[in-house]
Amino acid sequence: MTQSYLNLRFEQIDKRFNEIQVLLDFAVKSRHDSDLYQALCRSAHVLLVSHFEGLYKEIVKDVIDDINRNINFHQVKRNIFNTHCNYFLNGTELNLNSKEANNIRIKLYEAFKDYPSKLKAEPFLWVDNKNPAPNIIETLLGKFGTKNFFKSLEGSDLDLVFENQKTMIRRLRDRLKNYVNRGTYSYPYTVDTSFYHPTDKITDKKSNTLWEDFLNNFLLERHNIIHGNTLSNPNDNESLQKSKIKMEILIYAFIINLCSSASPMFFLAEAQ
Repeated sequence: MTQSYLNLRFEQIDKRFNEIQVLLDFAVKSRHDSDLYQALCRSAHVLLVSHFEGLYKEIVKDVIDDINRNINFHQVKRNIFNTHCNYFLNGTELNLNSKEANNIRIKLYEAFKDYPSKLKAEPFLWVDNKNPAPNIIETLLGKFGTKNFFKSLEGSDLDLVFENQKTMIRRLRDRLKNYVNRGTYSYPYTVDTSFYHPTDKITDKKSNTLWEDFLNNFLLERHNIIHGNTLSNPNDNESLQKSKIKMEILIYAFIINLCSSASPMFFLAEAQ
């Protein structure tokens, strides 16, 4: 059984978040020096966002590599195949929603379906805004066929993190990490969103979820730091510690949704 590219990424996931932990641990030891303490907390804040952004990009590439190494085009789900085609059709005068564009996608599928998958990563990472805002995460998952990611988290087991009990959210983080690590060891992956009991009924309400508010606020604070809009420290080490764990949980939830969408046609009976 060949270890997947995605599973090999777990060492880097740990390394990135451990680097944040080093800064936070040093901050705790530096409380006596206010300037140093604030500098370390601000640095940890900025670096946490950078690592979060770097990770989801690497994870998308790993999933594409796993698909390419294991299956032919006819086993690639249509949402994924269409995203790949649309990237190259986008520079033409065609309306991507037109019948003509759809006919081209069908012809391409028929022409390449018996060949090994050779998806490019760029169509699945190409977004106008590079910041890891909630709408960017939704867009990336949408390219694989997953919709309403953040809405599905609302009311799920993952909302436990907003009770802000560090021991409980650490336990939740560890459960998710172990589950994802086991379920992505090889391709096809065996993870499923049912593990954290996502919300089945998605409402049309436009208000943000707690997860969206958390991420938006954290990004805004980071923006103010890196652009010199504030010299104050928006978060102390305890707050950053909890935010770090929330980011880890969000990454694992992202992986679960991405992997569920990326399973081959023959693996999931409900695949379309």
